[in-house]
Amino acid sequence: MRAAVLVVLASAFVTGACDDAGTTAPASAASSVVPDASALLRGEYLVRSVAGCGECHTPRDASGALDQSRWLAGVANRFDLVPDDDTQGGISAPNLTPAGLSSWSDAQIQRAMLDGVSQDGSPLFPVMPYYAYHNMTAADAQAIIAYLRALPAIAGTTPVRQPLPVALTAPAPPIPQSAIPQTTLPDAGPEYASAERGRYLAGEIGFCLDCHTPWRLGETQPLDLTRVFGGGRPFSSHDWVVPTPAPPVVWSYDVTPDPTGIAGWTVNDVANVLAEGKTPGGTELCRPMPSGPVGGLGALTEQDAHDIGQYLTTIPPVPGGVVPTCPAGAVE
Repeated sequence: MRAAVLVVLASAFVTGACDDAGTTAPASAASSVVPDASALLRGEYLVRSVAGCGECHTPRDASGALDQSRWLAGVANRFDLVPDDDTQGGISAPNLTPAGLSSWSDAQIQRAMLDGVSQDGSPLFPVMPYYAYHNMTAADAQAIIAYLRALPAIAGTTPVRQPLPVALTAPAPPIPQSAIPQTTLPDAGPEYASAERGRYLAGEIGFCLDCHTPWRLGETQPLDLTRVFGGGRPFSSHDWVVPTPAPPVVWSYDVTPDPTGIAGWTVNDVANVLAEGKTPGGTELCRPMPSGPVGGLGALTEQDAHDIGQYLTTIPPVPGGVVPTCPAGAVE
């Protein structure tokens, strides 16, 4: 099955991206380098399981499940910063299939993804965590772009961004390396390399760090970098289609080894949470945490899940306070 997927992806890439009408996109917009199979697989893995692109750029059905028939085809007004006003605060997640990116060059895609600058030079609003993705390697960024180029083109456009409740004059600055916690394991220790790989997966690519760090609307740096991985970021149940009886807001967990977080958890506990979507005590995690059998993080390799566990269980603790549990029925 994986081989068949590669054949389809490679074929789509070689024949060129298509616009909404199904015509071949301008040659100038496509990459001139055909990626090898390993790059396409790496790009798919990052998009689906590590960077979590589908969580925002794919529509959901009434139960909150991602609509795989419109994978990465964009979502109109994906986020609503002013929920009591239909004319303000709506931010769409754009179409990332070749139908939406046919006029974009690879350099423009990478600049948007890592630096928060749109095709026309305007800043992207930082619900897109480009400030966290900025720290990924060039090879991983290029693999993601190759995968996006190789997807089937799915027609569809999304509305332009509505007027914002806060000023946006420049992109949010990248998260500095100094703000991403280091493992407390000794450099020469047998698990140090594993924790360093986990730091890259959880912190430098940024999906875990972004969701589990408090977010501040309107601030130049949208994350509170004094509380990295300390949890307490609010997520709207409406925006994330969390089924009832979910509360209006779901809060992210403290994933540091603090008593208010994951103190006492083992590396395997963390890996199992990612794979199964349940805490060591059996509590099911609430959306938008994309863990468990149907979540993107549930498809992490065993090694990557282990590395993330090795990292998170050995970083300095950050007191996170009490986070409401997810009500029965409002789970993944």
